[in-house]
Amino acid sequence: MPGELRSAARARAAMAEPQDPPKEERKKDKKEKKHKQNKRKKSQPETEESEELSPPTLKKGKKKEELSDSDCSPPKSKKAKKKEKASEDALSPPKSKKAKKKEKPSEDELSPPKSKKAKEKDEASENELGSPKPKKAPQKGKDLEEKSPKQTWSTSNGVAPSSPVSQEPKAADEPQQHLTAEQKEGAFSNFSISKETIQLLKARGVTYLFPIQAKTFGHVSSGKDVIAQARTGTGKTFSFAIPLIEKLQRDLKDQKRGRLPKVLVLTPTRELAIQVGRDFSDITKKLTVACFYGGTAYNGQINHIRNGIDILVGTPGRIRDHIQSGRLNLTSLQHVVLDEVDQMLDMGFAEQVEEILSVAYKKDSEDNPQTLLFSATCPHWVYDVAKKYMKVKYEQVDLIGKKTQKTAMTVEHLAIKCHWAQRAAVIGTVIQVYSGTHGRTIVFCRTKKEATELSLSPAIKQDAQSLHGDIPQKQREITLKGFRSGAFGVLVATNVAARGLDIPEVDLVVQSSPPEDVESYIHRSGRTGRAGRTGICVCFYQAKEEYQLSQVEQKAGITFKRIGVPTTSEVVKASSKDVLRSLDSIPLHAINYFKQPARELIEEKGAVDALAAAIAVISGVTSVEQRSLINSAVGFVTMTLQCSVEMHTLSYAWRSLKEQLGEEIEGKVNHMCLLKGKMGVCFDVPKATVELIQDQWKDTRRWQLSVATELPELEEPYRDAGRGGRGRGGGRGRGGFSNNFRNRRSEAGGFNRNDRFQNRGQKRSFHRVFD
Repeated sequence: MPGELRSAARARAAMAEPQDPPKEERKKDKKEKKHKQNKRKKSQPETEESEELSPPTLKKGKKKEELSDSDCSPPKSKKAKKKEKASEDALSPPKSKKAKKKEKPSEDELSPPKSKKAKEKDEASENELGSPKPKKAPQKGKDLEEKSPKQTWSTSNGVAPSSPVSQEPKAADEPQQHLTAEQKEGAFSNFSISKETIQLLKARGVTYLFPIQAKTFGHVSSGKDVIAQARTGTGKTFSFAIPLIEKLQRDLKDQKRGRLPKVLVLTPTRELAIQVGRDFSDITKKLTVACFYGGTAYNGQINHIRNGIDILVGTPGRIRDHIQSGRLNLTSLQHVVLDEVDQMLDMGFAEQVEEILSVAYKKDSEDNPQTLLFSATCPHWVYDVAKKYMKVKYEQVDLIGKKTQKTAMTVEHLAIKCHWAQRAAVIGTVIQVYSGTHGRTIVFCRTKKEATELSLSPAIKQDAQSLHGDIPQKQREITLKGFRSGAFGVLVATNVAARGLDIPEVDLVVQSSPPEDVESYIHRSGRTGRAGRTGICVCFYQAKEEYQLSQVEQKAGITFKRIGVPTTSEVVKASSKDVLRSLDSIPLHAINYFKQPARELIEEKGAVDALAAAIAVISGVTSVEQRSLINSAVGFVTMTLQCSVEMHTLSYAWRSLKEQLGEEIEGKVNHMCLLKGKMGVCFDVPKATVELIQDQWKDTRRWQLSVATELPELEEPYRDAGRGGRGRGGGRGRGGFSNNFRNRRSEAGGFNRNDRFQNRGQKRSFHRVFD
């Protein structure tokens, strides 16, 4: 009984204990209700507004049930956060260092590592709450270039959130998408080139093989004989230099003193030999390269022979001298290269070349050295040489063809008609307009005397030096070095500089007259527009040289653009550009010294007049001569008379001019020519009569007269504008007919200058017989 009474008493005591206050229960219910509402909102699809207020991405360790009020509340401002932190710091007692260390770790640190299934569940819960899906790592075995599509973010302000998930890494090989077909074909990875050679090539600015280099690499590497023809400036030197160096370096053994050369490269000129030797030396550090040419001492070359040579570059004359003296032995040659072979034979080196090669070649032997012939032009005698020294089966690489343009594709070809007496002055103006003070120009002349005189002419405002065979070899090397480095801007040369010289960034090539053979023009014009750069080639000609010019067009596959001498406005514009470039190079501290004189000059003459005068003095263009656009004659202005209908003869234009200007106009008009399409004419008049003609003339519905600012395109053929006007080489009357007749006969192959001299000789012998 007592036990039962005790248990009953305990039950009554438990029933009599106080219950939870109703206020706390209401708070708890309210909190649970609010949490459920937030949960429902998050499960709904996102809109633009909800994205702006979306909660931060949850950590993987968090679960849905662990979300607190702070996680669901909107983001607080910085001021509110600072106030909360200050109030918390004020309420909470300061903690000691030990207490800080003993703080409880976060839930993520205490929680054990989760399994894959748990992680997937967490990720699914995060995606339900509105956070973006994490980016999957690329699987093994799949290409790294295959990427998952970028996630799209839509925000009210159009700016994507700064999340690392939204930033896609760029593809490693993205720049390769912009490579041209030529660059892909010539990539170093396509050829067996060592890393060391690639680094040296890149130091020279070569990042891939040019087409001629890519086409010949396999043939040269495999030991085949090759005839290669490509335009100037396309990198023919490296076409044989790179594969030969790779072959020698692979078979490199102990380099003994006095070893015999294995590669011989013959060039027609000393300058080209120096350049080829430099190209070899720049891309190998293991092989010994020697360069032998005339005009220098023998001692240094003899020392090279004693020490041992792997690659020998030289001119035929000096190589033959060393062979005849017994100092040079070529019996161990494995490779022979004839660079610019056509000029080598054309310059009379055929006998010397045969004497040199007879040492290394044996008749009808398969052990003869590999023979490589390289040139921009390959006349028939080149193939005759091939039959003598090359194997029966040889490879021919022709990147030009018979019917395509043989000159560089990046060169613009211009022609200016000018008498030889006025040529120096016009050349100076052309250099000023097309190259300027800061550019590089090469002027080619026929004779050494002409080259020397032109380089000293005051008409050329830029610093100029000459280069020809009479100049000592040492001085020639100094001149070329100065031109390459930019010490002076104009090089006046004979054909010495026409072949093979790789002078960087030549902007303009001027030919003082059409060359006697087309090959010379091709090589001269090839000094500009090299390695993909653009360039301009201007060829001067006289009336009697028009036939030679047409022959160059026909055989080289080009079309000259006939232009006049640069006008006054073109000269002033080009000179002003040069002055502005020069002003940029003046340091600021130097300008301060001239500010006071500048102020005084402005007060005296005005700002515009003072600056214009200063530009004129700096540029050197204080006076500009008025010249004809048709033939560069001084003191003449070219005018055009446009017609609304097609003209059949020049007399139609003459009749209209006389109707308005009177009969006396016939003595003032010179060199009348038909415009292309026969829709008008152009002609020259003295400068003093231009204003008078413009005052008297009135345009009609059929005729319009104006001053030409540039030479209009003329009707073909240019020389058939007979009866064009009297005076100064005009085509009217007997002179025009005789020139016309002679040119037509020469085009038909029935008459030329040599025939004329031959006929004179026959005439003299005929008179001797009957006298």
